[in-house]
Amino acid sequence: MAHRHHHRPDGPCHFSLMSLSTYRRLLMAAAPLALLWLAVAWAMGAWR
Repeated sequence: MAHRHHHRPDGPCHFSLMSLSTYRRLLMAAAPLALLWLAVAWAMGAWR
């Protein structure tokens, strides 16, 4: 039995824009954490 999805004409473009904004938001949220982790790793290396 074939499973079919019915998309609106603007579906794929809207989905790509939405996923891009989600990726950008995730990057913006992860950047400070990555910087903090790098700072901690650098401090641990400096204290050794």
